[in-house]
Amino acid sequence: MRHYSSQRGAALIVVMIMLLVIMIIGTLAVRQSLISLGIATNGQAQQLLIQNSDSAFFNVEREDNLIQSLTASGMFGYINGAANKDKEMVFCFRGEESAFFDINRASLMMWEAGKTQPTNDALGKDGYCSVSASSGNFFTSGRRAVMTQVSVKFSSQSENDPFYAMQYGTDSNGVKFEKNKPVKVFAVSIMPTFSSESSADIDECLNSHMSEVTMPSGITPATGAKDSVTECLARRNIPFTTQVTEYLIAQDFV
Repeated sequence: MRHYSSQRGAALIVVMIMLLVIMIIGTLAVRQSLISLGIATNGQAQQLLIQNSDSAFFNVEREDNLIQSLTASGMFGYINGAANKDKEMVFCFRGEESAFFDINRASLMMWEAGKTQPTNDALGKDGYCSVSASSGNFFTSGRRAVMTQVSVKFSSQSENDPFYAMQYGTDSNGVKFEKNKPVKVFAVSIMPTFSSESSADIDECLNSHMSEVTMPSGITPATGAKDSVTECLARRNIPFTTQVTEYLIAQDFV
């Protein structure tokens, strides 16, 4: 009887050890699956962000949109000229709308002397994408997953390089320099649902920061006001991607 009891006790220990091993293996398998799922989800999210930014640039380069962009009410034409140097034209790329750009739904952002943060309401604030807005679809598609905000700014790099954006051309008077007009287009795409930040904080990054910060000398910005949009988003751990393309608006010689 004693020999039988010891055998039963040993079998119980073996079973418990096997159950413990199975639990450990199961836990590791679940953890590995969650890690793999997280990697796949992050990869899909990054791909979706990039695709939406690419879609914005595709619309910028479409011939019919480009022709409209160069007019006085277009995304390039409106801020062309010395008076608008260092200003950013900002608008939300709303994929469900037929018009890529509408001056009535755009905003201007700029730094002004004596200010401690950028002025963002020269044309109103309808141009900024908004997570907290109670009405209006600011997303690029009906899936309501990604927002893409576009900023347009004429580069001031030419001030540091007298030959920047110059091209040779000829006319009846001989050879001369003809100056191109360099313009930068920024596309910032975000996924608000993947962030733990409040809607107000996400909106603050979009509507109170420039994509390329330029300000008059001698001013002291408020804390954090000098951050670019991407720096603000990164600081708050908001998933985003930023793409920048520079175009040269050139005059053709006949």
